[in-house]
Amino acid sequence: MNLLIDVITMNFPYASETVCIFMAIQGSMAVRNGPNRTNSMHWFHALLRSTLTAYAGATFTNIFMGRPTKMFSDDVFFGSCLIAYGIVNWLPFDIGYHFFNTAFGQLSYTVFAQIFRVGGVTGFSDAAHNAFKDAPSIYYPTPVFGPILFPTMLGNIGGFFWNGFDGYLEKGMPWLFQQGLFCSTFYHFYAHDAEGFVGVALRSVLKPVAVQVMMLMGAQDEKESEDDAVFAKIAVGFFMVFMAIIRMPQLLGPRFSPFVAVSNMVRDMINGKKKKVNAKPGSKKNKKKNQ
Repeated sequence: MNLLIDVITMNFPYASETVCIFMAIQGSMAVRNGPNRTNSMHWFHALLRSTLTAYAGATFTNIFMGRPTKMFSDDVFFGSCLIAYGIVNWLPFDIGYHFFNTAFGQLSYTVFAQIFRVGGVTGFSDAAHNAFKDAPSIYYPTPVFGPILFPTMLGNIGGFFWNGFDGYLEKGMPWLFQQGLFCSTFYHFYAHDAEGFVGVALRSVLKPVAVQVMMLMGAQDEKESEDDAVFAKIAVGFFMVFMAIIRMPQLLGPRFSPFVAVSNMVRDMINGKKKKVNAKPGSKKNKKKNQ
C-alpha cells in the first residue's frame, strides 16, 4: 500500500505511540483553550481533565463489554497523556501551546487524533462482532446492533461525561454520534456481514469499485485487493479524516455536518413541492377587485 494508506491504517513504525500522543495533545489543547484559558487551574485538575477530555471513551467504554480499560492495561495511553500535558503546558515560553494553536499545529493533531478514532471505530466493531458472532438473533445471521453501538459509544462517552445526558443531547444528535453511527454501520456490514442481505447487497454494488481502488492504492496481490475489511477501514478512514479537516474552524467549522446538509436539502425539496401543490390560483373576481 502507498504511504497515505499506511498512515490512515496505522501501518507505520510507532503508529500507536504517535496517534496516542496527538490524541492526548488534542485533549490538552481543548482544556487549555477552554476551561483553563486563563492558565489558573491547578495542574492536577488540568491534567486529569485533559486526560478524560482525550480518553473518556478509552477509559470507560470497554467496561460495557467486561474488558479492561486501555488506560490501565496499556501504558502508552496514560504515558501519552503525561507527555502531551507537559508539551502543552510546561515547555519554556509556552512554545508547545503556541505552536499547536497555529493552523499547522491544529491540522497535525486533528489528523492524527482522527486516525486514532478510525482505529477505535474499526477495532471496537471487530471486538463486538467477534464477541457476538456465534450467537446472532433469530432474525438476522449477523449480530447487528452491538458492533455498531459499541464503537459509536466510544466517541461519545466524553460528551456524556462532561455535559450530562440531557445537556449532550438537547440540541439534537451530536456530530460524533452521526459520524460513529454512519462509519460503524458501513464498516460492520461491509467487513463482517458475510451472509446477511445488507452486507451482500453492499458488496455487490461496491466490490468492483473497491478492487480497482485497492489496486490503485498499491495492493500487492489479488488477495489484498479483495480484502473487504481493509477496504472498509480505508473508506472509513478517508471519510473521517476528510471530515475532521473540513470541520476545522479555518474551513467550514465544527457545526458543519454533511448528513444535516443533505437532510435539510431533501426537506426543503419536499416542502417546496407541497407548497406548489397547495398553492391555489386566485379567482377572476379577486383579480378584478385587485385591479
